[in-house]
Amino acid sequence: MQDSSTTGTGQWFSLRTLGAFLVATALVFATGCDSNGGMNGDDDDPPFSVEAYDTTAVDGGPDVITVSDVNEGGIGYFDAEGNEVSDITWTSNYVYQLDNFVFVNDGQTLTIEPGTVVQGLPGSGGDAAALIVTRGGTIQADGEQDDGTINPIIFTAEGDNGDGLGRDVKGRWGGVILLGDAPINSDPPTTQIEGIPDEVGGARIRYGAENGDFDPNHDVGTFRYVSIRHTGTSLAGGDEIQGLTIGGVGNGSTVEYVESYASDDDGFEWFGGTVNTKYLISAYASDDSYDIDEGFQGGNQFWLAVHGANEAGRIGEHDGGTSPETAQPYATSDVSNATYIGIGPDVTRENLSGDGEDPFLLQRDNNATSYYNTVFMGGRTNAGLQIEDLDGSEDAANRWDDGDLQHQNNLWFNIGPAFADTTEFEDLIQLTTTENDDGVDVVSGDRGEAMRGNLADYLRTNGNQVLNTDQRPIASITRAQGERGSDGPVQSFDPAAAGPATSGASQPPQFGSGGENGSWTQVSFRGAFGPGAEWNLSEWALIAQDGTIQ
Repeated sequence: MQDSSTTGTGQWFSLRTLGAFLVATALVFATGCDSNGGMNGDDDDPPFSVEAYDTTAVDGGPDVITVSDVNEGGIGYFDAEGNEVSDITWTSNYVYQLDNFVFVNDGQTLTIEPGTVVQGLPGSGGDAAALIVTRGGTIQADGEQDDGTINPIIFTAEGDNGDGLGRDVKGRWGGVILLGDAPINSDPPTTQIEGIPDEVGGARIRYGAENGDFDPNHDVGTFRYVSIRHTGTSLAGGDEIQGLTIGGVGNGSTVEYVESYASDDDGFEWFGGTVNTKYLISAYASDDSYDIDEGFQGGNQFWLAVHGANEAGRIGEHDGGTSPETAQPYATSDVSNATYIGIGPDVTRENLSGDGEDPFLLQRDNNATSYYNTVFMGGRTNAGLQIEDLDGSEDAANRWDDGDLQHQNNLWFNIGPAFADTTEFEDLIQLTTTENDDGVDVVSGDRGEAMRGNLADYLRTNGNQVLNTDQRPIASITRAQGERGSDGPVQSFDPAAAGPATSGASQPPQFGSGGENGSWTQVSFRGAFGPGAEWNLSEWALIAQDGTIQ
């Protein structure tokens, strides 16, 4: 049964009773109800802030509950006796459909039971569907049951009742957004989350803290064993929502075991904050797999990314500051034990949309995200590593010079131009260029062409390796034959550590920002999969159920 606790009186109110009450109210006060279910009568009439928590049977299938945020009331409402209901539980015996932008307001708590399916209804721009947890709102979405069984929570598009709609089905609805008041480095210190029209959300779509009064320990709740699918519909100004967008979320939050599957924008994007994460999957995103902005400082371990056939941005696009680019705190997040699998080394620019892994990993605007014990593999022809070098103080190379940005014990395999046993880091490093007066791209920055050799020497000295052609770092990978040559898009793979990846990991010299998941899990392997990392993939991730992961 739909479960909802009330504030003020502590009474419980059945949503089936609410539905009946709404019907009765409509009959009695027909002339006083607006189209959204709110009351336009006397001032003493309590407004209803959620349009429908009633249930509807669809073609003999599961009952459906439509959720529409009315009059900026968020997920809450007033019950028949006028008590405000601010704690809501969505249960697994219903399918919840988001009709437009639905907010968990300041002071409200949304609990989602294991096994619950939440569908975003079709729409774009101001009519898009998304779930937004505002600053001061809380979400408790944990797909692990009391007996330890995993029954994932699924956020998806209409028509998907649990099996997915295919890796190429993207942009059917918006996505999920978590907001908080942990530190960001923008000026002013509160920012509107990208993509949502201002007239839709107003103050509810802002993150950060007025007057810079940040809370690094902010707690948005728990987001665990969750699969987010088919997101990224076009919003304001042509922007899209990522699978999961995280703005100013603090390290009191638990974010782990989360999958973004077939996003028409990024898989994950952070806008500042201090939250630490573990066990994330970005699969088949049209743009970047992992995007970092505005001074994100969290620690992250066990990440997987896999790109699709003909759409991809960067496997990692990491920025430091936005306004201004020199703002502090710098983005000093850490990533350890990731496995990043690209489009495939034979793919060229022809018929390829997006940034196309050019470069594979980009760090710019004073970003200092450090990588440890990570496997980079299968990038297309122009894939590589670029640490931005410009004239002045706005580049990530300054953070590398100062020791804030580190790359240690990482493996590079089957990536970059003409990959062979003779490939060196000099071949994979992409220097920053600018266009001169003659329209020709020339190497830019304070360090010039010397940046290539100096960075390559640093990588070798710090335990990084370019592997040989027979040193595959995962157990197996099968790619399609066809239009892009013998090494086309991924069909299936076993990501378990193999060859040089089975050993060589070391604890990062820095990791995380304290709080939940703020310590490094001790493992000896490199990449995301090996002894001591318990993914339980087959129990919660679509990428393990659609035949991709073997």
